[in-house]
Amino acid sequence: MTDEWHVITVLPHMAAVLLRGALQAEGVSARLDRDALAAVYGLDTGGHATRVLVRPSDADRARRVLTDLERT
Repeated sequence: MTDEWHVITVLPHMAAVLLRGALQAEGVSARLDRDALAAVYGLDTGGHATRVLVRPSDADRARRVLTDLERT
């Protein structure tokens, strides 16, 4: 069994935290990946933004949640 996760989007850290909460509320396993440099220095854009990851089996549902949130 592999511990496989897929990036569904990359956002500023606080937006990523909110999205993770929304995904988890919908029953989607989600986690955040932020490099140490970004966390220490507060870098939050481009390659230093926070990656939102989900399991491959949850990817379609996660994209629907993300699309719904983008519409509001």
